[in-house]
Amino acid sequence: MPANNGPRAIHLALENNAMNRTLKLGAVLAIFTIFATLPAKADSGQTLDYTLSGGPVSASWTMSQDPTPFFVEDGTVFAVNSTDLVVDGSSVQDIICFFSMSDWGGVNSVTYLPDLVGVQLYSGPEDSPTMLTGMFSFTDELTGNSYTLNVTPAPEPMTWLLLASGLSALALKRKKALAN
Repeated sequence: MPANNGPRAIHLALENNAMNRTLKLGAVLAIFTIFATLPAKADSGQTLDYTLSGGPVSASWTMSQDPTPFFVEDGTVFAVNSTDLVVDGSSVQDIICFFSMSDWGGVNSVTYLPDLVGVQLYSGPEDSPTMLTGMFSFTDELTGNSYTLNVTPAPEPMTWLLLASGLSALALKRKKALAN
């Protein structure tokens, strides 16, 4: 019996190849779906990026949207430890304090950040605050310098993974299209 190399055989081979790629893509999407539905730590909240600029001191750090303060003075202030604070390009550890509007609002740290007054950066009580996002203006209480604090949600690792996999799939598809 002669080998079947006709158009029908080629068409079936192409359909089989397309089916295999579809199944592989389906498996990858199923894995991403499983990871996306896994719960995060219950008390952590979303991670927020903080960037302070405008005055002579620049700083950045990350923090949970629902932090657990280690020090609380009801109606006035709460404090959290910061292990990833970067001030003027140097990594430092410090205690960051957030003040309510009853104490002029604002933020400072024990050692590195200036005493900034302006707005309250959280809602809720000091013992269980929820941090706000947005762009906030502050004034250094001692020097009068103006600062801007930009608070944005930090991309989660699964977001980066999903973006990277999508870009990889597009690059692979383009490479295959150019090869044909």
